[in-house]
Amino acid sequence: MTYSEWMRKYRRNLGIPLVLLAAYFAGLNPKFALPSTILVVAGETLRLWAAGHLRKEALITTGGPYGFVRNPLYIGSFLIAIGFCLISDSIWVWILVLAYFILCYLPVIRFEEKVLREKFPNEYSKYSGIVPALVPTLRRYPNPTTKFSWKQVIANKEYNAVLGILVTYAFLIVKSKVLPSF
Repeated sequence: MTYSEWMRKYRRNLGIPLVLLAAYFAGLNPKFALPSTILVVAGETLRLWAAGHLRKEALITTGGPYGFVRNPLYIGSFLIAIGFCLISDSIWVWILVLAYFILCYLPVIRFEEKVLREKFPNEYSKYSGIVPALVPTLRRYPNPTTKFSWKQVIANKEYNAVLGILVTYAFLIVKSKVLPSF
């Protein structure tokens, strides 16, 4: 098993202790509440839009945000993470989050792209030649394969991300009230 495969399989398990450690270090700086909220809402909006199109390994998804960038879910997650880093007021949270994205998500992206190249060699080659991996293009992919569906959002369990966001903000608020100097 390669590092990328291992990381794809265990990234959520590794995320749990990371979240607990980040929660320990996190504060709540109200000065950054608005920019944090803007980034988190933008990130989750992108994730919802992407989840409404994504048909995991069933086809090359080129509709919605996938027409502009190959990994919109990860970009949305990154925006959410940066939003929480801002409000956390902790350099340790920044370090943990950035390390996690570099050591986890970049290898996972490589692995997932390898799977898609093997499963859909012609289609994925054409798609990846036009649509960048992480920096969105302004030119949309010419042949969208999907239309947005709320049923697909639910099938992709995106409600878990929404709940995670709400729980995280609630935790930060409670922690700042109960343990203000912690």
